[in-house]
Amino acid sequence: MRFTVIYLILVSFTFLSLTPAGVSLAELRADDGFELDELDLGLEEDEEESEEEESASKKDKKSEDEELDEEESSEDSEDSEGSEDSEDEEESPAPKKSAKDADDEEYAASGKKIMAFYVFEDSHTVKAASHVVAETASYLAASKDYDYVGTEAAVSSSSSSWLKNAKKNFEEGKALYNDLGIEEAAEKFKSALKYFEDNIENVSDMTLMSEIIFYLGASYELIDEEEQAASYFSLYLSINPDGQPGDSFSEEVVSAFDGVKRDRKSAGKGSVKVQSNTDGALVFIDGRIAGMTPATLRGVSEGKHYYRIHKNGFRAAGGSVSVRGGKTATINETLTKNSSASAVAELEEEMKSGFGSLAMIRKATDLAEDNNLSNVFVVKASLGADERLKYQAYMIDCDKKEFKKSEAVFDLPEKGAAAKSVSLNQFNKALVEDPYEYKPISDLLMEEADLLGLSDKPAETQKDDKEKKPVYKEWWLWTVVGVVVAGGVAAGVVCGLGKCTGGSSSGASLDINFQ
Repeated sequence: MRFTVIYLILVSFTFLSLTPAGVSLAELRADDGFELDELDLGLEEDEEESEEEESASKKDKKSEDEELDEEESSEDSEDSEGSEDSEDEEESPAPKKSAKDADDEEYAASGKKIMAFYVFEDSHTVKAASHVVAETASYLAASKDYDYVGTEAAVSSSSSSWLKNAKKNFEEGKALYNDLGIEEAAEKFKSALKYFEDNIENVSDMTLMSEIIFYLGASYELIDEEEQAASYFSLYLSINPDGQPGDSFSEEVVSAFDGVKRDRKSAGKGSVKVQSNTDGALVFIDGRIAGMTPATLRGVSEGKHYYRIHKNGFRAAGGSVSVRGGKTATINETLTKNSSASAVAELEEEMKSGFGSLAMIRKATDLAEDNNLSNVFVVKASLGADERLKYQAYMIDCDKKEFKKSEAVFDLPEKGAAAKSVSLNQFNKALVEDPYEYKPISDLLMEEADLLGLSDKPAETQKDDKEKKPVYKEWWLWTVVGVVVAGGVAAGVVCGLGKCTGGSSSGASLDINFQ
């Protein structure tokens, strides 16, 4: 009996000593007449008590929920008894929506919401390379995966109530047009167009606007005001150079439109000089990205054109400009800062001083979270002493907490030839279209730690830590060996006192796996 007690204590001590060193229960076997589940450490009682407490708490919570449900049902029954029966029973009013919710409802993204930032190292780079950055912006705007233009308009837009009024007038005008109330229809179309023109800085998609303009041209053609009709058809073609009238329009209208389209091919071209109080702002002409301020746009067709100037952190500006053949029209807009100006300014400063750093990525993701964005796209342009362009960009997926980057150095393309640059096209495609090369943002932390030499240990020992230590040098190996030897010695002492019988295996066998 005494041997059994001593042996049980020895095995228990050995079990408790070895378990932290990686010996599992499945690797420990006892051969002296008891099973492992007989090692009573008090755990089963604790588990039973915790299960009973949990069950009791669930019952209490269930009873509380049932009481609340009964109270609510009784209140509902009292309300229903007190209400009058009526066939036209009024529904409970829906909760009021905030202005932000209304704007989000009005904004229907055709792709992921993305905000783009364009930073130039200095004013010389702005003037020399803005056409290259504008080409990257155009590439992003043409992407089917992202709704860049729609996002920036939605973020900078203050209100969208005007759009509902414009749609209402347009629908009423079409109904009058189809009923041959042409003059009344023209007035409705003009009213709808005015809503767009008064809010042109917020118009990112000109599809509906151009449709209204075409109906105006058709209306004036049918009431024999051909000069007015021609001006509206010409304006429609500025927005949609390849546009065609639908099948619902009469032969008279189609013929007049085709005549204006032919005349435009031989019409003169002019230029537009665009300036703003802040350089690097995107310039949209008739809904398409045309350059960045300061810019001179050449080869613009004669007639009226709509423009919009946008830069993150500022309220967009817009209007219309008339171009004459051989002449240069001027646009000079003052952009005012909006509510996100300070955050944008901080991000741009971070991009200039520490482009690609973890701090920059964090600021970008914080800004994205504040504006409900999926992605942030950051671009930096700088010119070397040899006038070659160093072009860098990051695409940050804020939802997945991932990023990818690209960098290229190439000869600066001439203005008007950026779209033909092979290096630029490869660069844009890798950042905008390529779904690969994403890495977790957390990787930046490790990269910066390595670059800065940050570690808990001296630099000379970091290299040694990377090399795997031999097993015989591990401290835990000798701890295990010591405990096992001690247990064996103790067992030998007990057996030496004459209490062990020969012929049968005694003691505990251990299987130890070194990980």
